[in-house]
Amino acid sequence: MAARTLILAHGVLGFGSLPEPLGLLNYFNGVAAHLRRAGHGVIAPTVNPVGSVVQRGNELAGAVLSQLAPGEKIHVIAHSMGGLDARHAITHIPEFRARVATLVTIGTPHRGSPVADAIAGSAGELLAHVPTFVVDHLRANSEALRDLRTDVGRHFDDTTPDMPGVRYINVAGDASRGGNELLLFQLAAAIGRLRNEVNDGVVTRTSALRDGHEHLPDWPVDHAGEIGWSFDSALLAEVGLPLLPTPPHLARYDAVVAIL
Repeated sequence: MAARTLILAHGVLGFGSLPEPLGLLNYFNGVAAHLRRAGHGVIAPTVNPVGSVVQRGNELAGAVLSQLAPGEKIHVIAHSMGGLDARHAITHIPEFRARVATLVTIGTPHRGSPVADAIAGSAGELLAHVPTFVVDHLRANSEALRDLRTDVGRHFDDTTPDMPGVRYINVAGDASRGGNELLLFQLAAAIGRLRNEVNDGVVTRTSALRDGHEHLPDWPVDHAGEIGWSFDSALLAEVGLPLLPTPPHLARYDAVVAIL
C-alpha cells in the first residue's frame, strides 16, 4: 500500500502530540506510532480542547498547512468533535480544502450529542453517568458545549455543505456490541433506553452517519474505545511490539487506511 499523509484530528478535551516525557500518552492510543511504522506520514495537531468548532477548525487548518510540502494531499481521520472541526475547515478555508482528499469521521456528532444536551440542561438519568471531569470542563467552557448540542449540531450540519473533490466516510460506534470493559457502557445503555437508538455512549448512530456518505460497518466499541481506550486496554508506547497481536483498534485504523 502506498504511503499516505494522515491527519489525526482529536475531539473535545483532547490533544495531539505531546512533548516528552508525556509523548507516550496519545489521544489516539498508539495509532500515530502504529501508522508511522507502516510507512505513513502522520500529523497529530493540538487545537483548543474546549474551543468552538470555528476556532478549532481554524487552528486545525493552520497547524496542518504549516507542515505540508507544496501540493501534498492529505487524508483526515477525525474523532468526535474533530470531525466538525475538519468539516468547518474544508468548507470555509479554501487552502485547506485544496489539500484534503478524504475526511473520515469516527463517532462525530454531526447533528449533536444527547450528552451535551444533558450537561447543558442538567438532565437527570444521562447526567448521572457522565464522568464528572467532563461535566465540569464543558460547563466551564460554554463554546464547546454549545457547539455539541443537538439544536446547534443540526444547524451546523445543514449549513456546512460537503465540498466537491473531497471523499467523505463516516463510522459509528455501537457500545451495545462491546461489553462491561467499556468506559461508557452505562451511559450508552442509558442513551439507548431514553432514545431507543444505537449509540457509542456519546453520539447516536443517526448523528454519526450522514446521508449520502460512505458508511463503514459500525465499530463494536464505545466513544472512548473508538480511539483505543477501555478498561481492558493497555497504554500503547511509541515503540513497536512485533511479537504481540495487533490490538483490535489498531486493526480498525489499518482497515480505514487501506481504503484511502
